[in-house]
Amino acid sequence: MEICVEIKRRFIRLSKGQRKVAQFVMDNPNIVATQIASEVGRQAGVSESTVIRFCYAMDLSGFSELQNRVKDYLISNGEMSLKKQARPVSKVKSNVNLDIIEQNIDGISKTFNQLNEQHFEEAVQLLHGTKKVHILGFRQSAPAAFWLYNNLATLRNHVYFMQHETENIVQQLTLMDEDSLLIIISLDEEYEDIIATVEIAKRKNVKIVAIRDKKIVAAKEQADKVLIVPSAQEGGATCTIVIFALLQALVEAVVSQNPKQYDNFRKKQNKESKSSNLIVNE
Repeated sequence: MEICVEIKRRFIRLSKGQRKVAQFVMDNPNIVATQIASEVGRQAGVSESTVIRFCYAMDLSGFSELQNRVKDYLISNGEMSLKKQARPVSKVKSNVNLDIIEQNIDGISKTFNQLNEQHFEEAVQLLHGTKKVHILGFRQSAPAAFWLYNNLATLRNHVYFMQHETENIVQQLTLMDEDSLLIIISLDEEYEDIIATVEIAKRKNVKIVAIRDKKIVAAKEQADKVLIVPSAQEGGATCTIVIFALLQALVEAVVSQNPKQYDNFRKKQNKESKSSNLIVNE
């Protein structure tokens, strides 16, 4: 995997200082390839030790390996330019697909750069520490909500998927209390039903994390944490890619809070599943 692509993939998990280094590497690969770590740190506005910690965060042995990876990237990028000039017409379709991939990568990078880091970290803590998690996805957001439900359900108990039906929403709202977390995912323009759900949950002292493409303008913000993704109208496919990338980052960050705990839960579930299958087969 090219170093710049790998940096974008890991960007959200880096510290604030390490992100400065990451952005500098992507924007100035020639400098990184030819300068020492202290000079890269000076130009990036961080200490030399932060540059080294960035290397470790990227699973590199040190700055020398980073330089080698960057040099490989520069050489590869030059070869790609020559190939594009000699590209036959039959390859145009493949190039279009590559452009789409690059747009999605850029969309993910831009979103994570603009993400409220404190809200993200606090959302992770809520997912890790709150007793009950209810997940609601409105309309086109339902697949993303169901994906998050499926992944969290393999990690912990008391995870509930709320179907976008009034009866189901009302039923689950009655089960919520101060030990509950409500995650609402919505990429739609109409927010009346979201506002109503949030208001009821808020009165029950439920903690709320909202993931949406823009802030609610018609009412005072009541969600405790808000994570913004590109508008579906503006981002197109990029919006869908970004929402799943963000959810994946959330899940991975939750697991990192206590890897052993979550690994034991998975193993226990797998063991119980195998036992159930044996009983049925018998």
